Amino acid sequence: MKPESPIKAVAIDLDGTLLTTDKKITPLTLAVLQAVMDRGVHVAIATGRSLATSIRFTDQVGTTFPMICYNGSCIWDPVTGNDLMHIRLSHEICTDIVTISRETHTHLHAFMDHDLLFTESGRHADHLEPLSAVIGKAVEFEKLPDLHFTKAMFIGEADETERLRQLLVERHGTVLHLVYSHHDYFEIMTGGATKGTALQTLMGNHGIRREEVMAFGDADNDIEMLSWAGRGYAMENASDQVKSYAYGVAGHNDADGVAKKLIEVFDLAEFR
Repeated sequence: MKPESPIKAVAIDLDGTLLTTDKKITPLTLAVLQAVMDRGVHVAIATGRSLATSIRFTDQVGTTFPMICYNGSCIWDPVTGNDLMHIRLSHEICTDIVTISRETHTHLHAFMDHDLLFTESGRHADHLEPLSAVIGKAVEFEKLPDLHFTKAMFIGEADETERLRQLLVERHGTVLHLVYSHHDYFEIMTGGATKGTALQTLMGNHGIRREEVMAFGDADNDIEMLSWAGRGYAMENASDQVKSYAYGVAGHNDADGVAKKLIEVFDLAEFR
């Protein structure tokens, strides 16, 4: 049996994966990540979150490797503070999304030029990340002259977001990448913009093969990333569907699942 390639990079989702339910990174996980980086392994955060709501976790981990955000629509370099890649929706599609938003009881949150935009009535809709209510901007979308969302997100009841998904599929087909990051968070990106394609681009830029990449995730928007990585681990708290795409399963996000799998794979004796 051919031995597996050594791991040179680890890509990790945030919510439901690296973060506990109360949105914390435990001391054990931070220590294990530092030990992995001390061995020369790159650690990349790969999240559906915006740059503004995820950068503090990158800082906390202490990684200087580029971060994937907005579900793969952007790769951001924490060293230079610049985008290495940024894919945006066209003005026409953004306008259609805004039009659709007027006909639904869900709340539209849109990310443009790293700003979070919403209507005042939707300011507190993002219950997973209360910080968004503070850092976001209330706008009238119809009055913005040049719409070029990085990502749009409808927050609301699943039956209503599913109706919107079917409507967008009928209108735009594969031009869009449509995914749920949570059962009531429906997200819209340009077709082909996934964590998997962004991870492939990022690793290619650093000469790292997929066999040398480990990834961790828990939700539908992690499937492409888990499928592409040589060793993609779904969290114990992931759905059976997500687990079906994974190389293996890591522990629960509330039980240091990422850290314990890294201890096992890298044989970190100091944590045993």
